[in-house]
Amino acid sequence: MVSIPQKRITIRDIAALAGVSTSTVSRVLNNSGYVKVEVRERIEAVISETHYTPSELAKQLKSHRSGLIGVIIPKINSYTTSEIVAGISSTLEPLGYQMLLANTANSVDEEEAAYDLFRRQRVAGVLHSATTVNDNLIRAIREAGLPVVMIGQDASHLGVTSVIQNERAAARQLTEHLLSRGHSRIGLVTVSEEDIQVGGERTAGYVEALQARGLAVDPELMVRASFRTGAGEEAAERLLRAKGSARCTAILAVTDRLAVGVMACLHDHGIRVPDEMAVAGMGDSDMAWMVRPALSTVHYDYAGTGAEAARLMLGIRESKDGATSRTVMPYRLALRRST
Repeated sequence: MVSIPQKRITIRDIAALAGVSTSTVSRVLNNSGYVKVEVRERIEAVISETHYTPSELAKQLKSHRSGLIGVIIPKINSYTTSEIVAGISSTLEPLGYQMLLANTANSVDEEEAAYDLFRRQRVAGVLHSATTVNDNLIRAIREAGLPVVMIGQDASHLGVTSVIQNERAAARQLTEHLLSRGHSRIGLVTVSEEDIQVGGERTAGYVEALQARGLAVDPELMVRASFRTGAGEEAAERLLRAKGSARCTAILAVTDRLAVGVMACLHDHGIRVPDEMAVAGMGDSDMAWMVRPALSTVHYDYAGTGAEAARLMLGIRESKDGATSRTVMPYRLALRRST
């Protein structure tokens, strides 16, 4: 649990701990006037360690004078990320807000550091496209004391408003589509369960679809991959080791990027899609309709997700009740020639 100090830290406390005057601390906080580098670093270190939030921040939030919104993204060169950020921007920009982006490269440690940065930068709120959710991250969110909306991971049960996709239902419906095409042995290329939504919920949807048909869930047909380049090809190579009736006749990948990697591997082996192996992905990225055959996938409204998250965050700033909400966005199957 997060320990809450009994006494609010003041600028005088910061000055005493740093061994400087209150006016020096004020110059650092307001970025006004000259302060020696070593003195500035000492003051900033004390501010960070004590999680000091100037009372001026509360005044800014109350008067709506703070126009900077922190946005945490896991990967900047991603179709999903670009669509989410575009949706956020479409909502915030007309209202005069600017975004401060923190690209974390799928590192939870970097996500935690971003909250400390945003607190010090006095942002008005945070929109967080999360990699996963753990205790340390929730602690960082609570210590930052900022309005936060989580995108892509469900933290509503931990008191953080969240906007998510209906991952389990989408994966189940896409698996059911493959089953309806006569495939009873369907390989799954998924990711770590630490990614609760993509690795956990999408996998659960696949499992539920098989169980509903009375089919056994074969661990040999489930391969955990990463998000790095080449992971889809490597996962497909593992699935292709099975011979004869043990081999799958269709492969569902939990992202389009992994699915395209699967298709590349099948091409290298001379296996025709979909005649000899059906392939499906999830996400409906631009590569899904550019590959040949075009990829069957799940379409999520990522731009709408970003816009909805931004609206919710602004609503939190206005609200006084501190209520937590959970929004599940709609999806649709985009069935193409790969299945």
